[in-house]
This record gives sequence, structure tokens and C-alpha cells, in this order.
Amino acid sequence: MSEENVRSVRDSYATPGALFATWAGRMAPDVEFDFTAVYPDKPVMNGIEELRRFREQGPWEQLRFEPERFLDVDEEHVLVFVTVNATGKGSGVPVELRNAHEFTIRDGMLVGFKVYGDRATALAAAGLRE
Repeated sequence: MSEENVRSVRDSYATPGALFATWAGRMAPDVEFDFTAVYPDKPVMNGIEELRRFREQGPWEQLRFEPERFLDVDEEHVLVFVTVNATGKGSGVPVELRNAHEFTIRDGMLVGFKVYGDRATALAAAGLRE
């Protein structure tokens, strides 16, 4: 268990819109972003530049994450249950999703970030039970 990792993940949600900015100086060059659970047609992205392009070209005008629960899975993984509030680009349609974010942190560096569209699936993948 790593309280330091949980603290770092918790801090990354403290400032609205700064989820990845918080990790900018602590991301592995080949950090992997897996959004396939919520964007099945999107490949897994590697590196911060691919993520930036995705965010700029993505379907959301506004995107806000509200963490609900932080789970210390093991020495490298933190699972976060989040409510996502978004506004569609162009349409202005508001959307609310309840999903999970998995952070993989190795030696203080973010090496992976994965979104789960279903919290039960996230728990199962982490080997946890509700």
C-alpha cells in the first residue's frame, strides 16, 4: 500500500481542470492513457502530447471530475471513483457519468492512466470487492 501515491492522486483532483497538469513533471515519457472503455474507437495513447491533442480535439467543451472515493490498491495502483460532468462541444448538451480512474505510479512517476466506464469492472480488474 502506498499512502504517498494516494495523496498524490488526491492532490491531482484538488484543482478543477488540473488533473494532468498536476502530473506534468512526473509523467514517464511513454505514459500510457487508456480511454478505450469510454471511447472504443480511440487507441491507447502514449505520452503527454498525444493526450493534449486528444483533449483539444475531443468532444467536450467542458470537463470536470469530482472524486468520490480513493482506493489504495497496491504499491503502484490507485483507483478513484469519480463523477464526470461534461458539456458537449458544439451541442452544449450536459452529460454526467459515474466511472473509475486507475492511476499506475512507479517510483513517483505516472506510467499509466486508465478509465473504466463501469465501477464494478474496475474493482474486479483491481482484484477488489465492494
